[in-house]
Amino acid sequence: MSRRTLLPTDERGVALPVAMLALVILAALTIAFSVLSASEPVIANNHLMGSQARVLAEAGVERAIWGLQNGPDSRGIPVTGAVPTPYDGRQLISVRSSVSNVGGFRITVTSGGEGCMSLAERCITAVGWVPSDIASGPRSHRMIAVTAGNPQLLYRDPPAAMSARGALQISGASHIDASSDRSCDGKAGAVVSGSVGLDGPVVVRGGADGNDIPNEMIDANRGPVPPGAGDILANAAADALDRFMWSDSDIKYLRAYARTQGHYYRGNVTFDSSNKMPDGLVFVDTASGANAGPTTPDADYARVDVRDGAASDASGIVSGWLFVNGALSINSGFRMNGLIYVQDDIRYHGTPGGGIAGAVIVRNIRDLSSAGAESNVLSDANITYNCVLARTGGHRIPSRWSTTPGTYRELCDSCTS
Repeated sequence: MSRRTLLPTDERGVALPVAMLALVILAALTIAFSVLSASEPVIANNHLMGSQARVLAEAGVERAIWGLQNGPDSRGIPVTGAVPTPYDGRQLISVRSSVSNVGGFRITVTSGGEGCMSLAERCITAVGWVPSDIASGPRSHRMIAVTAGNPQLLYRDPPAAMSARGALQISGASHIDASSDRSCDGKAGAVVSGSVGLDGPVVVRGGADGNDIPNEMIDANRGPVPPGAGDILANAAADALDRFMWSDSDIKYLRAYARTQGHYYRGNVTFDSSNKMPDGLVFVDTASGANAGPTTPDADYARVDVRDGAASDASGIVSGWLFVNGALSINSGFRMNGLIYVQDDIRYHGTPGGGIAGAVIVRNIRDLSSAGAESNVLSDANITYNCVLARTGGHRIPSRWSTTPGTYRELCDSCTS
């Protein structure tokens, strides 16, 4: 006899529990959405205030750069002296729309601190506040730090058309003249920290001795560069020349500037008709890309050779600054308007028609402990001092403030409101 299992077929009473469960779920969702609908406007407003504060901070950076660029203006920042209000962080600069106050920003501009050790740099910190930094209700702020630079501020007017640490040998029909430009006071023809040798029909004229007699030489006896140094000043104190040289921080800034707004090379470079030298800033770095120093291996020093046909401009004249983190050799009728700055030594064997209009500075960094051996040689060279061309690089180095690439930072303090 088989048995059958009878399944319940009466489902009366099930609908009520299902409906109650659905109501519970719907109620929970309703409450959740209600909570979200109440908090979302607050979150959205916080995001809006944060974005506004960041924009205000960026406006503060722009205001600081404007102040630097317009130093002579009553609202600008002088190149030297104390930083005036509002660039000292003491004043909140309010920003208004057509109908209401948006917020404001405080800006602080400093020099000489970490991140802006070069004379050409300024550190800018800007804090944007919404609605203000003294509001009693909800408020937000963002802090931005950036470094700005002006390459022309690196230029330190040297005491002569040719300024060099170490000894100097001048031969052939070399002509060094600082007498034709007195716009930046009278300069000597050549100032060196070692001895000076003259061989041949050399003419060296200074612009501060008050006569037209060339090649008059003064021995500084390891002393400073005196006023009216004359045509040639030998055996000057090394530190008297160092004040016109660039620091490691200056060179670091110049390197960064060359990589973004100039022309950057490394190691051994030859400029000739097949590899033209461009106008503007030409920075030839060590092979490793590190600053040259007394202990830098010889193989790491840059070696630059300039030959005929090197100018890229149709005029045949290169305009700019040539910085060599090593040694420079010129074997041609090379013509340049601007500044030549060499970290090691120079060999300049010129030919008729060539010449440098501006200034030449040679550091001889490998021999900083003494006057140096006879390491700088000028033969048939032509150097004419010109203050404006040296400072401006033949009008190719701008006197313009701009942010240094890679320095923009939104500081951690800006993460909180």
